[in-house]
Amino acid sequence: MSSPRLPSVQRLIGLARSNGVDVRPTLLRVIVDQFVSETQHPAAEVTRFAELVVNLLPRASEADRAIVAEKLADHPQTPTVVARALAHDAGAIARPILARCRALSDDDLFLAVRSGDGEKALAVAEREDIGLAALVALEDMDDPAIRTALAARIGRSLPAPAPRRPKPADLGQRFLAAATAQRETMLAELALAGETLPPGLGPKSAGLDLETAALSRREGALAEALTRTFLFDARTAAAVAGDPGGEPLVVCARALDLGREATMRMLLFAHEAIGTSVDRIYGLASLYQAIPRAAAVALVRSWQAAAVAETAARSGRHQPVMASDASDRVGARQAASVAARSMTRTPVARPGSVRLPKA
Repeated sequence: MSSPRLPSVQRLIGLARSNGVDVRPTLLRVIVDQFVSETQHPAAEVTRFAELVVNLLPRASEADRAIVAEKLADHPQTPTVVARALAHDAGAIARPILARCRALSDDDLFLAVRSGDGEKALAVAEREDIGLAALVALEDMDDPAIRTALAARIGRSLPAPAPRRPKPADLGQRFLAAATAQRETMLAELALAGETLPPGLGPKSAGLDLETAALSRREGALAEALTRTFLFDARTAAAVAGDPGGEPLVVCARALDLGREATMRMLLFAHEAIGTSVDRIYGLASLYQAIPRAAAVALVRSWQAAAVAETAARSGRHQPVMASDASDRVGARQAASVAARSMTRTPVARPGSVRLPKA
């Protein structure tokens, strides 16, 4: 987390290099203090914070780990990987995380109950939100303290319902409509979700197709390459290719694991405004490295879902069964014209003009 906001971290690193002092325990506490001092962080900072803390926790003492757990338990952007590491620690360290941290899933809580540690199970029982599996596991335990904690939940007011998660197709559209700061927040939330990486999106040649299209600088070439690679609809492909911020292109490049250098080359030629700004190019390159590939794939899947929804909407328009289409109308006109011509050629018999055969 090399940032102007962390001068004390830089001094600690310099001290460690010059005097050989082990400053890792102090460095851990300083980094956590800096992180919890703000409620919102960009995706890059969250990713770097998670990497640093996971590497520093095994070297920290129990007292330091307990302090870290207490400070991160209530932070809205605590990384899932850090929360799980603390939840697997000793009961006294894991307690605040298990009791309050929102980064843990229902499966994490169930595993904590089944771990055999009574202190961890009691911490889960005191949470405001408990998944069904963890709740059933708690009810099966013969522990007076846990029964008391579960009984206290009966008179407790229910927590506010969690906001409805957007449909997969909505996620990508919200990302395209958001500003740069909002996009970084969305990427940070996807990174915190800890999604597993789905199967690959295509062959390695797909990334080369995108880069070649960008280097050609032909109007519409990049959008066409995005459509071929990801099966986007034309409108989404044009929005991703022409976005002035460049973040959607970075997401597509990260989903394909295109590489930092190839992504920078693509951005240099894709947009003149981006290519002429050194700060912007390096900022997007840093964003590429900070985005977990699973988060990028989730956004790409969302844009693909939008294409599927658009196709279904076009093919699903209702048409009455008895409605005559254009071909029926053309056929009716042709039949009417043929009948009219045949009537003009066939003589019509008039009364009194019919000759009877002779006997």
